[in-house]
Amino acid sequence: MGLLAGGCTITKGTPPISTVGLDKKPAPGRKVNIEVYSVWGSTVGQGLVKLAERFEESQKDIGVRVVFAPAGIGGGSVQQKLFVAIAGRNPPDVAQLVPSQTPQWADLGIMTDLTDRFKAAGLSENDFFPGAWESMSYNGSVWQVQWDADPNFPFFWNKGVFEEVGLDPEKPPTTIDEVDEYSKKILKKNGPNIARIGMIPWDTYGASNSMFTWGWAFGGSFYDKEKLEVTPDHEYNVKALEWIVRYAKAQGGADRLAVTPPGLQLHPFSTGNIGMAPLVAPNYRDIRTNVKDMQIGSGLLPHQPPGAEKEGAGAWIGGWGMFIPSQAERKDEAWEFIKWVSTADDGTKAQWDTVGFPPAYNKSPVVETMRNDEMWKPYYDVLTTATNTRPPFTVSDFFFQRLDQEVTKAIFGLKTPLQALRKVKEDSQGELERFRKEVGSI
Repeated sequence: MGLLAGGCTITKGTPPISTVGLDKKPAPGRKVNIEVYSVWGSTVGQGLVKLAERFEESQKDIGVRVVFAPAGIGGGSVQQKLFVAIAGRNPPDVAQLVPSQTPQWADLGIMTDLTDRFKAAGLSENDFFPGAWESMSYNGSVWQVQWDADPNFPFFWNKGVFEEVGLDPEKPPTTIDEVDEYSKKILKKNGPNIARIGMIPWDTYGASNSMFTWGWAFGGSFYDKEKLEVTPDHEYNVKALEWIVRYAKAQGGADRLAVTPPGLQLHPFSTGNIGMAPLVAPNYRDIRTNVKDMQIGSGLLPHQPPGAEKEGAGAWIGGWGMFIPSQAERKDEAWEFIKWVSTADDGTKAQWDTVGFPPAYNKSPVVETMRNDEMWKPYYDVLTTATNTRPPFTVSDFFFQRLDQEVTKAIFGLKTPLQALRKVKEDSQGELERFRKEVGSI
């Protein structure tokens, strides 16, 4: 998928990103033209261009210029072109952000309050999946509309691998303890190296995403809104990281993983050398398309009592939102574009057809399409049941970066899990207090 696909897609040996088809001129003869910044590369970026064309076809007054403005790999916290345009008082009319960035960007004054427009359109909290609404609303106002709800994650297993090692291919693990039991049977080593592994819990799309996923699967929590306090060292988060570290050691060490051939373009699960994996939708779709003989089971993420009470407790909603920069000149027209792609029946269907991401708008006809489609049903199940989201607060990007760094240290034995997560808390809480003092809000 290339750059920023689905919020957290990864591939191995990805070729250089092509920028062909990622920009677009407005349709001629329109009364007003708006400018939309696109963070997306590859086929996703091309899809957004097609989506803008579909919007132009839906009405005759507004033209759309799409400008490729790439963001940082793996989360988009650094959008250099956007920040330069805002600083130069020449922002686009529509820009995008990772939803958890909403509190910080709103407090920095770079976003337009959309509350009045949102209400005038007849929209409310009840129109969006809970995980998306959590980030759209901040301090009683709506600042962005989430158009992409990334269901992270359904749980998949390779039935062929299960059969080979004597496991029931129709019976996946439901608890973390069972994951450990299954993994002992699946493990295959080539000398000191791991040639086949049950699962790779320390690389669930990066260290911080791994920590969120398995932390919630154990019953953990990462932010206390009442106390305005980050809680990475929550008891069950620590237990989750202890399990990840223990699991890696039991397999032979994270540095001994050798399950993928050079130049692999698909997710490593496609090799048949990984028994179980959480997968984002584009990766699953690509594997189903390109490895047709692989028999794949699907269900909900395993959980670990007593902290977590049921399967799927680790699932969460990611995605991307659209907002109007506070200095944008064509706010009314920008809102029409955001409203159409995010909440209109034909607009969300057009987004699904061109870009291919599940909508955050729960009344979209796409939701029913997902429910009735064999390939998308696992993602429908997560989309309609998950309530977790990466916590939106004013220094969330800093928090995620510190999680990435410290969790990695724990995985490779440089710190204990408790030491690592306490360091994340210390640094992030300090940054939270600093931001509050400088900006006057938290």
